[in-house]
Amino acid sequence: MHPKNILVALLFLVTIASPVVGQDLTGTWEISTQGGRIGPQTMTLVVIQEGQGLTGTLTRTVSGRGQSRTVSSDVERGVIEGDVFSFHVLQSTEGMPPAMRDRIGGDSFSQSFSGTFKGGSIEGTIMGIRGQGRPFSGERKN
Repeated sequence: MHPKNILVALLFLVTIASPVVGQDLTGTWEISTQGGRIGPQTMTLVVIQEGQGLTGTLTRTVSGRGQSRTVSSDVERGVIEGDVFSFHVLQSTEGMPPAMRDRIGGDSFSQSFSGTFKGGSIEGTIMGIRGQGRPFSGERKN
């Protein structure tokens, strides 16, 4: 075999054997959602991507009864493949009206986020405790 053909064959093999490197979700994202019982909401998502794993923090301001407070939750079970991601957060019911806490039935509840991202844009669905999804979208802040 000619040396040039060997080189071309080796380059081809290296190319197909190399893992596909997707975009990196690492950064700070401002995401918004409409709907739900609490109406429109803006959240800050800080994500660190390590390989196909995601960690980070989701922060939001919760308002009610003339008061507001900032609540942060850890990103758990985060995974990413290409431009598709998913993760869970455990939200506290602290500060919620008693009737809402009673409906939830505990001190916390889990929400799952799934979606896609491209460049500086992110979109997806938040699944709540009743299994109903609501869309979210956002932009990368850094």
